[in-house]
Amino acid sequence: MIHGLTGEALRGSIFLCLLLGVLVSDARFYIIPDEFSLGGTMLGLGMSLLPGGIGWANAVGGALVGYIFLWFIAEAGTRIIEKISPGRLGEAGLDKAMGGGDIKMMMMVGSFVGISGVAQTAFLGSLGGLVIYGPIATLYRRLIPFGVFLAVAGAITYLWGDTMMNWYLTHIMGLAV
Repeated sequence: MIHGLTGEALRGSIFLCLLLGVLVSDARFYIIPDEFSLGGTMLGLGMSLLPGGIGWANAVGGALVGYIFLWFIAEAGTRIIEKISPGRLGEAGLDKAMGGGDIKMMMMVGSFVGISGVAQTAFLGSLGGLVIYGPIATLYRRLIPFGVFLAVAGAITYLWGDTMMNWYLTHIMGLAV
C-alpha cells in the first residue's frame, strides 16, 4: 500500500476507481456518465479536506481550471476543424470536437490532483492520444474517445506525477528541487 491506512489511501482508491469507471464507460459506450464526473467532483472536493490531501483551495482551483481549460480546447478544436475541413464533424456524426463528458471529467480530475495535476494530465492524455489515436484513426477511420486517454493520464499523474515533475525539473531543466 502506497499510503497505508490513511485518508489519502481512501481518496486515491476512490479517484482511481472513478477513473476506471470512466475508462470502461467511454471505451465501450462513448459516454462519461455525470455520476462519475459530477459526482466524482463532489467527492474530490469533499475529500480534499482530509488530512494529507491537496487542500480545499487547490481542489477547487483544479476543478475550475480543468473544466475551463478543456472547454476552451474543445471550442478552439471545433473552430479549427470547421475552418480546415468544413462539414467534417457532421460527417462523423459530431457537433463538437470534444464531448461535454470529457470537459466535466477534467473538472473531476482537477478536484483530485489540483491545478498542476490538470496540466500534467492534459499533457499526458494528449500525448497518449496523439501516439495511439493518430495511427488508428489514419489506418482504420475509427473514433477513439479522449476520456480513455485522460483517465489513464489522470491515474499516472496521481500515482507518479510528483516524481515525474521532479525528474523533469532536475534532469531536463537543470533546476534544483
